[in-house]
Amino acid sequence: MITITVQGLEKLEKKLQRVPLAARPMFEAAAQYGQARMKIHAKPHPADKGTLAEGVEIELSAGGAPLSAKVGFVSGGGVRSSLANLAATVNYGRGPGKPPSLQAVRRWLESHGYAANPRDVQKAIAASGTKGVLFVERAADELDKRIPELIEEAIEEIEKGWGS
Repeated sequence: MITITVQGLEKLEKKLQRVPLAARPMFEAAAQYGQARMKIHAKPHPADKGTLAEGVEIELSAGGAPLSAKVGFVSGGGVRSSLANLAATVNYGRGPGKPPSLQAVRRWLESHGYAANPRDVQKAIAASGTKGVLFVERAADELDKRIPELIEEAIEEIEKGWGS
């Protein structure tokens, strides 16, 4: 009979238990990066006042597979959900046809400091629609490219802690 004794296994096990906790800053950095990129890419649209990214959720997951980011609009009601409705319109645009409500056009004109006739703006949007800026897709593409760098940074931080 042969007996094998592994020395230091408990120490290795304790170090491995710290990995999920040590990886948390990487997930937080990825979410912050995605939100920042969405704010930048939504800005060319006249409806954005720097808050549309709050109507978008970023879900990061790995689960035994490569880390990936799923970006989508918030659902379920509340302020963030109502921002999601506007965020979707800004992202994809609005086709010609049904005009936005006169109240929404007035609110938008006031919040942006424009003195145009709300009915004229409403008619123009109904006639031509609005062009989307695809800020969600652009941010998701950039986040997918950034994730490997964030993983490498997390690995370096985890390895630094293993010296103890």
